Amino acid sequence: MAYINKMMENYSVAALIAIENSQVSDEIKVAIGGIGYDAISIQVGLDLHSVFARTIQDHIAARLNQYAATKRTRIAFTLAFDVYQGLVNLFRVTFENEKDLMEELGLYGDRDHSTSGFIVQSTHFYNTLLLKDKIYNRIAKFQITKEMLQADLNLVRDFEVANRDKMDARGVYQRATAARNEAYHPLKHWMKEFEKSCRIVLKDKPQLCERLGFRELSDIVRRPKPSTVPPDSQQPPATAAPATQVQNNPESVTANNHES
Repeated sequence: MAYINKMMENYSVAALIAIENSQVSDEIKVAIGGIGYDAISIQVGLDLHSVFARTIQDHIAARLNQYAATKRTRIAFTLAFDVYQGLVNLFRVTFENEKDLMEELGLYGDRDHSTSGFIVQSTHFYNTLLLKDKIYNRIAKFQITKEMLQADLNLVRDFEVANRDKMDARGVYQRATAARNEAYHPLKHWMKEFEKSCRIVLKDKPQLCERLGFRELSDIVRRPKPSTVPPDSQQPPATAAPATQVQNNPESVTANNHES
């Protein structure tokens, strides 16, 4: 079963209120103490809640970090791809009949539109221009310096680092989700037994049982429904390179990319 973030946070609050309220009223305290819920037993519940609450905070931090890492990756990809695509469009139009040059630059044939494919193809493209003067000299007329090409290659590397950080953040988030869910079950079991015992011993004093907030606790547990898509996974999708499209005016695209 997938758990919604807000449901888990609300459950943590409601559970703590129920446990702490059981110790505020002397009448409740005496009543439940007679059926085994003395200070030591209550501390067990508090310890379980403490572990659960900590995993919730870890999960929130991991979720925010993953979101930030994904956003950084998207920005880095946009910067790298726009510059690379402008050059690709320019060279494909200018050298469309020169198969050997297109093959050298990796622009001939099918394209790999995955993230790794973009990194490999664009890195090969820039390295070919930077390291093979006979290829670079063919594009010198466009006034694209090697310093510009190196700066463009650095954008690809920045994206590669950002994407790796994003994948690391996703792993941390997934482990935090698993740890939170694992800590939830023992607390939920303890609270279920605690509620059952309190309702029995306080059956003639419903107003006292009401003070423990079990109704709110039950409402929280009942709301979520089983799902095949974990709500905790609702982060932006992984970045993938769009399909290549030749623009009508590649020269202006390239000029804009290197204008600064």
